[in-house]
Amino acid sequence: MEKLFYDMITELHIREGFAQITYQNPTLFDFPTTPFDYYEAREHFLRQDVYGEDADRVENFWNEDKVRTFVGNGNRPAMQKIEFRMHTKKGLRWVEQVAFFASDEGRQGGLMVLLRDITDAKGERMKALNEKERALHEMIGLPDIFAFYTNAETLLQQYPENKFLLFTSDINNFKLYEAVYGEEKSQALLRMVAGEIKKQLRTTLGTAGYLGDDYFCCMFATERSTREIVEVVRKSLERLASVNMGFSESVGIYEITDRSEHIENMYDKALLALNTVRYNHKENIAVFRPNMFMSKDREAEMIQDIIRGIQAGEFTFYTQPVVDISCGKPVSMEALVRWVKGGHVISPGEYIPLLERSGYVVMLDQYIWERVFERQRAMLDQGIETITCSVNVSRIDFELIDVAQLFASLKEKYRIDPQMIGIEVTESAYVDNYDRVQKTVSRLHELGFRIYLDDFGSGYSNLNSLSDMKLDILKLDMKFVQGKDEQKTIKIMESIINMAHLLNLPVVCEGVETEAQLRMVKALGIYYVQGYYYYRPFPYDRMEEILREGGRVETEGIRLHPANRIHMVEMFDDNVCSDTLLNHILGPVAFYEMDPEKHVELVRVNDLYYSIVGSEALVDENYRNHVTDYVINKEDIVHLLEAAEADALTGSQADILYKRADGKIMTIHAHAFLISKSSDGIGRYFVSLRNFTVLYDRIRKEVTAEIGQGETGHPRCAVASAKRKS
Repeated sequence: MEKLFYDMITELHIREGFAQITYQNPTLFDFPTTPFDYYEAREHFLRQDVYGEDADRVENFWNEDKVRTFVGNGNRPAMQKIEFRMHTKKGLRWVEQVAFFASDEGRQGGLMVLLRDITDAKGERMKALNEKERALHEMIGLPDIFAFYTNAETLLQQYPENKFLLFTSDINNFKLYEAVYGEEKSQALLRMVAGEIKKQLRTTLGTAGYLGDDYFCCMFATERSTREIVEVVRKSLERLASVNMGFSESVGIYEITDRSEHIENMYDKALLALNTVRYNHKENIAVFRPNMFMSKDREAEMIQDIIRGIQAGEFTFYTQPVVDISCGKPVSMEALVRWVKGGHVISPGEYIPLLERSGYVVMLDQYIWERVFERQRAMLDQGIETITCSVNVSRIDFELIDVAQLFASLKEKYRIDPQMIGIEVTESAYVDNYDRVQKTVSRLHELGFRIYLDDFGSGYSNLNSLSDMKLDILKLDMKFVQGKDEQKTIKIMESIINMAHLLNLPVVCEGVETEAQLRMVKALGIYYVQGYYYYRPFPYDRMEEILREGGRVETEGIRLHPANRIHMVEMFDDNVCSDTLLNHILGPVAFYEMDPEKHVELVRVNDLYYSIVGSEALVDENYRNHVTDYVINKEDIVHLLEAAEADALTGSQADILYKRADGKIMTIHAHAFLISKSSDGIGRYFVSLRNFTVLYDRIRKEVTAEIGQGETGHPRCAVASAKRKS
């Protein structure tokens, strides 16, 4: 078996006094794998393996009384974790050690201890507090998580008689809020949440921290009951929601009772409470209760079972073909994980969500990816022509491992043409961590792998993002063909399909189960489907049989049918390019026509265009016909279009000043392309726009500060002035 997500897995049986290492990464460790005396090994571990400065913390973590309490009662914590430095074959490394309760064949008092090397991740985590992060912390006015832990521990030591409550909060769907309302408004929301926390701390003893993204934590002393505090928090959230449309927040509370407990574990209990109400619209505040660990205990036992299942080869993958409906043949297949235990197939819905929450999905994904490469290689070695097999990469994979490097290694190890492997990424993964996912996907694309955007339309993003992604194939979420409102569904699908074809992306429709659904997608110009109508998922062995028979698959794979391409010129025609499509394309856009006398007419715009210039198209009927009246220098538009005609290949770019309907001056970066020119000299132009106002305001301030207060005005003037002075 290849390297697991964790670098060491150890079973401890405290009552029996023995332990056994069941897995270790040989590049890091070389410990005996036979059962050994736990107490003797513990002392050696603390003296020889743990870095001296961290030994006291680790010893306290493994305090005998605490450990016995941990495994010996019904209210045992689900998990304990600690980070420390350790001597390894690679030298001094940072490791994370996680211990959770586990039962083994009815035996009580067992712990599963997982250890992984986090040196690189910790370095990245520390590096993550870069200039942007530090600026965000300064803007919000709260320390980071590490400072919060230190401050909280100090308060608990200094005020042993006080009752303290620890809170953690998470703004629900914050990334979506940021995408809808913009960075400026989302940061203002963070400041408001921080302000509510700081207001509480002005009147009571406590401390708080900003954890990054949309997470906050705080701890304060109180003489009021926990129930009263809950009502105070509830009113605070209602106040924030009343002035911020779309705002909702989940809060977890832990009443601190055991001060000897690690502050990280206290926070984890508050977080556990938060997770019980996350995205719950009726109840968004939860106080930690010991029975919350019951389900966590069961989850820990299942995780242990899954780890052993992977080691025992109980996990495999089924395949579900993608079919070209023009010939009825498979053109590719998707690998779907299956757990075959005791002759029974366990539904992925029973364990995949658990693995994603816990991070263990990384271990399973790596195992399945390797099996896919292995089976594809075996078919090629037998001289059998195969088709592309796609694998799924989860959001957690992108966060915890170097996905591109891992696939590069598998490609080299199994000598596989990367076109034979597809990599499916859900649009939710993009939304959660766009920059990281985009960078990784670009590397995978450069390696030659085919990139699928899976479950598109599941509710996270719009068509804007497609233009920037390195994609080969778009897979439509099954909700489109299985929805009840057929007319609305068809309109949305038309827009997506047209946009995909404009970007030269073949479309696969998932979830096709009936003849009626097949007719609908065929009428919409979709050639590829995946679903029960043709094939249910089946073992790879059956796919091997299909491949061996020959002639039963289409080896050219998924490709774009030329007949379905949309050309840019067609976007001037609203019969071809609907308003729905236009309103989801490429950010703010405009389509202009200019005659030989340099008369410019605005032919079409999308809704995002109006958001820039500050007018509601539906409210101001005349605005559409007089948009150029809001351009401060109308010659700027003419020059932009003339330059685009002069350079048909790359187009032209310019910064143009707009006066919004509210009077505010905006700096808009425009990029224009000549689309066509008629015999009577009328040119058609496509113009994309970006709001550079904030950027230019910052430049103006910097330049003004550098050259003195005497020169003000628009940044272009300021920059020019600075050049003159230099």
